[in-house]
Amino acid sequence: MLEVINHIIGLNHLMVSSFLLIPIFIIMLSKNVILLKKILFYLLIFNFISFYLTLFVTGTFNYKFHLPLHLCYITEFVILLSFLLKSDRLYPWLVLNSMLGGFVGLINSNLPFGSSAVEYVHFYLSHFNLVFFTIIIFKLKMHISFNNFLRSIMLNTFLLIQVSLFNNIFNTNYWFTLSKPRGVNVAVLFPDWPYYLFMFIGFGLISYSITYILLLGNRLQR
Repeated sequence: MLEVINHIIGLNHLMVSSFLLIPIFIIMLSKNVILLKKILFYLLIFNFISFYLTLFVTGTFNYKFHLPLHLCYITEFVILLSFLLKSDRLYPWLVLNSMLGGFVGLINSNLPFGSSAVEYVHFYLSHFNLVFFTIIIFKLKMHISFNNFLRSIMLNTFLLIQVSLFNNIFNTNYWFTLSKPRGVNVAVLFPDWPYYLFMFIGFGLISYSITYILLLGNRLQR
């Protein structure tokens, strides 16, 4: 059993993710949403500055791996911008992405073997921040409309096309459009390109639908 878990998820990843459940549980119990938003805001700033500053200072930045072009990192960056601009206009799209990316990141790691310590910290903190944001949105009892739902799908489709073009031009693999994610993750169980992409998209749509239904319930309770 442990061998199967180590092959599909990774025991180290499972231990780190299990540890992160402690602060997640504390956040869920908290009723002070204003304080939670402040904490998340500072975590976002720390995550971006510490990550890129370390990469540039050490000379290890590589545009093929470190640009914030994966959907999770795009989402995290836009959350930070939304906080800075004090705007909730993109919250529906952000929470749909955060629910998906946050929990998937805690279940799976797409980091290749030999990644640096700062890359691991950035990965876990980024996905923790997405879960953090998701919890805040549920605490705010935010409702998203079906139009929000459809527009979010269209926006992600547009981003997928743009990132795919970027990958083809610069020989990168953001959003894993050219090959499955490296490292220990459930993608080892998926078929080869391009069929695993259809599975990724399918899981994304299922997660979107579940999040939409859960947030729809906020309106029904009012």
